[in-house]
Amino acid sequence: MQKEIFKKILQERFSCREFQEKPLSKEELDYILEAGRVPPSSLGLEPWKFIVIEDSKHKKEIAKIANSQRHVAECGAIIIITARLDFGEYFIKKLQSRNMSQEELQKRINLYKPFIENMNATQKLHYAREQTFLALGNLANAATALNLGSCIIGGFDNEALDNYLKLDVTKEKTSIMLVIGHKATNVIPQKIRFSKEEIVDFSKNL
Repeated sequence: MQKEIFKKILQERFSCREFQEKPLSKEELDYILEAGRVPPSSLGLEPWKFIVIEDSKHKKEIAKIANSQRHVAECGAIIIITARLDFGEYFIKKLQSRNMSQEELQKRINLYKPFIENMNATQKLHYAREQTFLALGNLANAATALNLGSCIIGGFDNEALDNYLKLDVTKEKTSIMLVIGHKATNVIPQKIRFSKEEIVDFSKNL
């Protein structure tokens, strides 16, 4: 039963570009954001934050930054995912919050601390941004579970959006956006995907 429910979510999610003029309920938004809060992340660092935009004025202004995509302005809410660059400041505290022995804790600190401290600014952004897509998948699928539409928005001016949101770019930068809302139609477009044989290789000799 659970497998079928999950399969249905995967099959029914699509890039929705037509939304009803209807706000999301607090319960709907809370459900989606909770799904975005719990995915796995490298070293358990969760290097992301979510900025939720619901009012019409700001949605229209952000739509302009996103190449004037109409559905960005007309959706129920925009979830902007930022990549945290300050994970080096809290990673030890995160490790300490886990139930592990002092020996194991010190072992992980010794292993991870040089890895994190040796990253330059570009590497930190790349590393954190990769993790944000794990949260993004959960957010999008959670919207589908509620029979809401969603569309992943990568076509925008990151620097302009960073400035618009007044972000401290030494600590976080915009990564990706998800627009969500009540669908204007329940017609689900046909999914066109590569076959399993084209993307999966069990026989490669390494």
